[in-house]
Amino acid sequence: MTNAANQLLKQGIIHYQTNEFEEALQSWQQASNLYHTDRDWQREGAALGNLGAAYQALGNLPEAIACFEKHLTIAQRIGDRKGQVNALLNLRNAYLALDDATKASEYHQQQLTLALEILTSSTADDFTKVTKMLGLNPVEDFAGANLSGANLSNTNLKTANLQGAKLSSCNLSYANLNSANLAHAILNDADLKLADLSRASLQNACLVSANLSNANLRDANLQDADLQNAHLRCLMPRANLSGAILSHANLCSAYLQNANLRSANLNGALLQQADLSGADLSHADFSNADLTRVELNDVQVENTQMHNVKGLSTEMKRYLLECGAIVDD
Repeated sequence: MTNAANQLLKQGIIHYQTNEFEEALQSWQQASNLYHTDRDWQREGAALGNLGAAYQALGNLPEAIACFEKHLTIAQRIGDRKGQVNALLNLRNAYLALDDATKASEYHQQQLTLALEILTSSTADDFTKVTKMLGLNPVEDFAGANLSGANLSNTNLKTANLQGAKLSSCNLSYANLNSANLAHAILNDADLKLADLSRASLQNACLVSANLSNANLRDANLQDADLQNAHLRCLMPRANLSGAILSHANLCSAYLQNANLRSANLNGALLQQADLSGADLSHADFSNADLTRVELNDVQVENTQMHNVKGLSTEMKRYLLECGAIVDD
C-alpha cells in the first residue's frame, strides 16, 4: 500500500500546483489513510500537513488547523524534527490568517523553543540556515527569545531586534550586531570577542562577566547597562555608558575617546593605558580603580569620585582637582 500512497501523494502535489484544490484534498486524504494503515507515521504526518494546506487554500481554516495539529502531534511523538518545523509554521500562519495573534504567538514561541534545541545541539553550526528551516526571520523574530548557550558565532544579525532576549553564555564571537537592538537583553557570560556592536542599543542590558575583547562598540548605547567584571579591552569611542555599572571591569587599553561615562560606576575597574580623552566622567565613581598611564586630556570630571585611585601622578591629581574632581591627597 505504500507505493499506492506515494503515488497519491505525488498526484495531490500536481493537483495543488495547478490550483485543483478539491482534487488535491481527495488524493492527500487517501494517502494519509493508507500511510496510517501501514503505520508509516512520518509520511502520514506529511500527508496531513499537505491536507491542511489544501483545506486552507479552499478557505476552510478550522479543518486546516485540525490537520496541522494532528501533524504536530505525530511529529512530536516520533521525534520528527522536520515535521515539527513544518507543522508549527503552518499553525502559526493559519492563526495569523484568522487574525488570532494570541494563538499565532503561542506557536511562534514553540518555534523559538525548537530553535534553541537545535542551536544548542552539537550539530548546529549555521544560525541563518536553522532559522530559515524553522520559518523564522533572524532580524525580526527573536525579541524576547531564549537562546542561552546557542552558537551564533560569525552570524549576521545586523539591525536585528533582540530586545529582552536571553543570550546568557552565547557564543557571539565575530557576530555582526551592527545597529542591533539588544536593550534589556541578558548577555551575562556571553562571548562577544571581535563582535561588531557599533551603534547597537544595549541600554539596560546585562553583560556581567561578558567577554567583549576587541569588539567594536563605536557609538553604542550602553546606558545603565550592567558590565560588572566584563572584559572590555575594545573600541568604544563616543559610546554612551552613562549610569553603567563597570565595577571591576577590565578596560585596560580600551579606547573610550569622547565616551559618555557620566554617573557610571567604575569602582575597582582596571583602566591601565586606556584612552579617555574628551570623555564625560562627571559624577562617575572611580574609587579603587587603576588609572595607570591613562589618557585624561580634556575630560569632564565635575564631582567625579576618585578615592584610593592607583596610578595618578601628583600633577594629574592637581589637574583633576582643578577641573572639579574629588581626589584623595
